[in-house]
Amino acid sequence: MNRYGVILTKTYRALLQALFLPELLFFLLQVGCTPYLVVHQGAVNRDKLEEIKAGVAALRGLEFKAEVPIEVKNRGEMRGYFQSELEREYGDEKLKNMALAYAKLGLFLQGLDLKKTLLDFYSAQVVAFYDPQTKKLVLPEDLGGGIFLGTVQFLARRDILGEMVLAHELTHALQDQHFSLKDRLAPSRDDDRVSAFHAVIEGDATLSGFAYLFGGLDERSLAEVNRSVQDSMEAARSSLSQVPEAIKEELLFQYYGGVSFVSRVLGQRGWFGVNQLYASPPLSTEQVLHPERYLDFPDPPTRIDLGNLSALFPAGWTEIENNVLGELMVQVLFKQFLSEENANVAAEGWDGDRFVAFRQGDEIAFVWGTVWDSSGDAEEFARRYRELLSKKYGRPEAAGFPVLMEQRDRRVLVVEGLERSHIERNLEKVWQGVELKEESLKNNGR
Repeated sequence: MNRYGVILTKTYRALLQALFLPELLFFLLQVGCTPYLVVHQGAVNRDKLEEIKAGVAALRGLEFKAEVPIEVKNRGEMRGYFQSELEREYGDEKLKNMALAYAKLGLFLQGLDLKKTLLDFYSAQVVAFYDPQTKKLVLPEDLGGGIFLGTVQFLARRDILGEMVLAHELTHALQDQHFSLKDRLAPSRDDDRVSAFHAVIEGDATLSGFAYLFGGLDERSLAEVNRSVQDSMEAARSSLSQVPEAIKEELLFQYYGGVSFVSRVLGQRGWFGVNQLYASPPLSTEQVLHPERYLDFPDPPTRIDLGNLSALFPAGWTEIENNVLGELMVQVLFKQFLSEENANVAAEGWDGDRFVAFRQGDEIAFVWGTVWDSSGDAEEFARRYRELLSKKYGRPEAAGFPVLMEQRDRRVLVVEGLERSHIERNLEKVWQGVELKEESLKNNGR
């Protein structure tokens, strides 16, 4: 559900405090005492902007094709922007229906106000963003590094956080000017694929920001950045404990998953190889979580079409969600009910899925079709899902249970929220409409 190129305030500050600070401070103290703040009194330091633009362009091997307008906004104005974007991309009714659908599945708590949750989350966590719709970069007027980094920055006469943030967001502008981001980041019926692409652009921009700050990334520093990003995620998870897991992990994944994935590509193929990712990006969060399934043994997802579902949902039922969860969200779902280890096992063999939810008045029901790497993986998913159901409903599966799950080879269908007898009478019609399409291996990971 996140559509913005964002930077997490606490995460980036923690990273800068953890990474090479003795060496960094020594280096920074050698610089001169020229004005150093990126944003001061509501305006951008134009000299610093041009300096960072030139550095990022040289680092990435990409020239800026156009100017990048920059606006400085206060927190109230940024919140207003996020609200208008949520309304433009989804609308209130869609957000309400998404909350209902994913609460029925178990990803959200019942009664979640998704719009308010997302708005509060973005408003609290976003430092800066690049908007591919308007081609503008937005910075906050209070961009700073907190007490510790603020002291380091004052002594060094260099705006460490501001430079990294600006280098990060200028990388997004370069990505957009050369590889076109707008349409590829729009809401779709395959949010898993969009999340994988988000991981590429955020992993790229994060590493680019660090590379600018440190004058490049060699093998050692690349490993250190990667390690520190992964470590900082635990602190971020703790600070975001009140945020629903699905929302939190979708955002954090762009950073920990993106940095891990892109650092593998950068280490093997350099920045030219990173640029090539935009022509042939990973197609699923599975490929980002397991880079070898992109780089070494390409394993693109299987697309599932559930066909006509009117046998289960006749007139009166309205489709309210139709999307792909992907391995990441399958993990998150199972972690709501099972241990992290068992959740990862349940999601490990994911090869594709399609989640379709319907509404009739206050009733919500869904069909979830999944396909797995093997019949054994499908069996493992089905076994773990039965455990999930017993905890979700507080009782073991029984004759009147409003759920039916059936496995056929490496496919599993789950129907939930309808009378079991109705599901049993019509499930075969659903199976007859299921179509699988293997994604092409062409260019994927090559």
